[in-house]
Amino acid sequence: MNDTNGPLIQTGDVPVTLLRVEAGYTNNKGEVYDKNGVFINFPRELGSKQRANIDPASVKRQFKQKRVGCVVQERRNYSYYHWTYETLPKLIYLSKNKKELGVDKLYFHFGRIGHPYQREALRRLGFNRWQILDAKKIESLKAKEIVVVRLNESRLKPSFQLCQTIKSAFVQQPVQRPYRKIYLTRDHVKTGRKLINEFELRDLLVSYGFQTIVADNLTVAAQARLFNESEYIVSPHGAALANIAFCEPGTKVLELFNQADRSTWSPLYSTIAQACNLELVPVAPAHTKEISASNHRSNFYADLNAIKRVFAHWRL
Repeated sequence: MNDTNGPLIQTGDVPVTLLRVEAGYTNNKGEVYDKNGVFINFPRELGSKQRANIDPASVKRQFKQKRVGCVVQERRNYSYYHWTYETLPKLIYLSKNKKELGVDKLYFHFGRIGHPYQREALRRLGFNRWQILDAKKIESLKAKEIVVVRLNESRLKPSFQLCQTIKSAFVQQPVQRPYRKIYLTRDHVKTGRKLINEFELRDLLVSYGFQTIVADNLTVAAQARLFNESEYIVSPHGAALANIAFCEPGTKVLELFNQADRSTWSPLYSTIAQACNLELVPVAPAHTKEISASNHRSNFYADLNAIKRVFAHWRL
């Protein structure tokens, strides 16, 4: 086992660390080996713990003239949130340093590239579909150089620097004064956490000047612009709130949870809001006794009175 066989590079503008291995090997388990097939102990946020060396003769795919950028993805969850805070920063770094690194191909460990938001981001960062290597079809490979990008921080506790990295990829000219009021509906989704009193909530929000948005219908660029222009945001807990990284400081966010027990509430977006200097207020559901077997996917009632109190506090 090699502790590190290749230079480790701490980057400045993007919070990642880089490992470069000449004539190296990699596989779809997220493992990296040197030119002799010796496992390299390069701790990653994900990946197999296997420590056995690899037989170079067993690797059938050879990219002797290519530099391959390796990006580890979450194998179990391909959500918009995980892509945005785990994978996108690595791609941004590879894109910003294309000339220096000379990466010809991208190899995504575990995850697949099939969502429109993934393809949009790759195009925006200058990567075309011919550069993507399918880990399902290519179990292992050798390249002129293996370039592995590791995120330096947890995607569950993104820093201001990480959020700024994501924001800068889609928002080149931030709005000077946010003005929109938006409500992110989940009425169309199949994974739960819908509002039972959706239309009552919409009627209330319209009276305050809010616009209902289906984030899934928009490109990432359009979502980035929308959130950057928004002064007030109301949303059930869900992946669409990953876009608050695009907001300007001072934006106010009201996050609706579907369980009364606060210990079950995810702190993800509160953490991002704090890092980005936003004001996020979590709100518990109403009529919890009427909802049986409540879990993180359960549909729920929005507490309209609690929402009005938050709006009064915000002087809306």
